[in-house]
Amino acid sequence: MNNLFWAISAILADAALFTSEMQLTTSLHELVRVSLLHAGLSAVLATCAFVMLPAKYRRSKFWAWGLMFNFAFIAPVLGPIGILLIIHFTLVRKTNSIGLAVPRTVELPIYDVQIHETPRAGQGAIRSRLTQNAPDKVRMQSLLTLQVVPSGVANPILENLLGDDTDDVRLVAFGMLDAAEKRLSVQIHAEQKNLAKSLSTQARYDCYRHLAELHLEMVQSGLVQGEMRKHVLSEALQALVQAMSLHPDPEAGLLFLEGRVFFETHVIASAESAFKASMSYGQSEDSVLPYLAELAFIQRDFEQVRGYMSRLITMRMAPRTNTLIDFWTGRDSFQQFRDVRILQHI
Repeated sequence: MNNLFWAISAILADAALFTSEMQLTTSLHELVRVSLLHAGLSAVLATCAFVMLPAKYRRSKFWAWGLMFNFAFIAPVLGPIGILLIIHFTLVRKTNSIGLAVPRTVELPIYDVQIHETPRAGQGAIRSRLTQNAPDKVRMQSLLTLQVVPSGVANPILENLLGDDTDDVRLVAFGMLDAAEKRLSVQIHAEQKNLAKSLSTQARYDCYRHLAELHLEMVQSGLVQGEMRKHVLSEALQALVQAMSLHPDPEAGLLFLEGRVFFETHVIASAESAFKASMSYGQSEDSVLPYLAELAFIQRDFEQVRGYMSRLITMRMAPRTNTLIDFWTGRDSFQQFRDVRILQHI
């Protein structure tokens, strides 16, 4: 409102100036005096009008202010009135164009993670579409679908496609495997370079732990086989030993990581001991019990498997894990087609 008051005052003063007797004089001195007064009033009006402009019109400050000053100076009284009218209608139109949101209450959908399963392409369905009998276009589309499938499932399928008769399928499969391996290798080399630097005890511990996780991920992704797999697991175990030496106090996450490494090396006793120790130091049971159940199954201790599965009944688990729990505890009748389909691929 202050800007509008000063703008109107400048217009009224300008009108009074041009209706006074000063403009009737013929002396050069009075002409210069009237021109300076008119220029000052035009500057006041241009400044007030510039401040009232919307923000997007004030980006070019010099040109916007200069345009309004010239308009007010060249057309006394009428020019300033035109400027104010233009600004007024611009602001009114801008205000009316803003839609105000009306808040309202919306009922949230009920979602149960134990019942609903995220739609995804099944492993068996993808394998069937990648056979030699499927059209090349369908095979390529299914191959690209593997990019969103967990690496532990996708990489073995890609390994089998390296000997495919179709060049495009073979090249794409090789490229996807190579990209996954390079991604992990770059991270491993970066951590190894960090270890060569002068680091604090905590930073060195973090590097060794991350190295163990990266080597384990490479194994679980199916990127290494045979002797190379044994070598990568030994590197993961060495990194774990170094990390534990820097962190003498037992830590649940590190013990759980050790159990997973021993699990992959098929050292059952050490894996079981590490898993139970991690659980005693605070690792959640829903992450450890499935591993312990599988170890018990490998040893053919089916009563122990059933005991571990019974402890998982009250926990929120993934749909596929729930199917196994149903199987071992008799919680479900297994007559649903979804359960039968899942059991074939576990």
